[in-house]
Amino acid sequence: MDKAVLVTGASTGIGHHLAHYLAERGHVVYAAARKDSDIAALGGSKNVVPIKLDVTDLAQIETAVAFITAQGTGLYGLVNNAGLGGLGGFTTWSEAEFQQIFDVNVMGPWRMSNAFINLLLAAKGRIVNIGSQGGSVTQKWFGPYTMTKHALEAYTAALSEELRPYHVQVSIVQPGGIVSNIGANSMPGTLARFRRAQPPFAEEAQQVVAAFENPAPPDAAAENEPESATNRKPSSPEIVATAVYHALFPEKPRLRYLVGTQWEGNRVINALIEKLLDANESPEHNYSRDALIEMLDEHLQARNEKPAPNKLQKKW
Repeated sequence: MDKAVLVTGASTGIGHHLAHYLAERGHVVYAAARKDSDIAALGGSKNVVPIKLDVTDLAQIETAVAFITAQGTGLYGLVNNAGLGGLGGFTTWSEAEFQQIFDVNVMGPWRMSNAFINLLLAAKGRIVNIGSQGGSVTQKWFGPYTMTKHALEAYTAALSEELRPYHVQVSIVQPGGIVSNIGANSMPGTLARFRRAQPPFAEEAQQVVAAFENPAPPDAAAENEPESATNRKPSSPEIVATAVYHALFPEKPRLRYLVGTQWEGNRVINALIEKLLDANESPEHNYSRDALIEMLDEHLQARNEKPAPNKLQKKW
């Protein structure tokens, strides 16, 4: 049976693609966006119901709850997709910027899930948070953004435990680089932060500004080269939509869905192995190689699956 799903941040990128992906498959999609122009652009598509919604605005959230309740469709799925990006060294972020990115990326999903919980409980529905591979790995200048995604990982895991006894399943999708507007939208703030860097960080920061403002021309030869840290190839939002669909509708969704390129997947898994090795260096918790392999085998057996082939993008 067709189900009703609310997607936040549906104006562009992942959210826009996902809203239409679900609508094309017969589901009623409440597509949330902040701007009137985006609301107008979302209108006219079959099964897509645009609603004005800023995930930091409690009044708009309450209005959205009342509106969806009045439609009589119920609400089976909530996809917390709205989010902010941005780069810059920690000393260049203002307190207001720091609060804003947490307000949207962490508090937003919390507000939305709390506001719609009664509808989701009634439907025995699903909550899907759009996280990032930055919830598992981080790097220079990505600190505040990846802090929010680490927080979203913890929120998802804890909320899943709380709601499972009440038949509401919670998942998180962890994309790598995806074709979207998040980088362009956050670029003015990113450049402003790098420009206000103070010594001893200023010289390096100005080099970053120059690289952003004068990017190297595309290297045609690199198109055929293996992906690497310096040869990144963003994926289509289609792979995120496919993962979200699996998190929403099959009987047994997974808690986490890692999506992206093979290079990105290898990077995340290797980073998690490094964390395991760091933990294993504790004098109180130091296991041999054989013991670690035995523990891994036990977990694989508990999931009743064979070790997956070394392919990140595979059918769910």
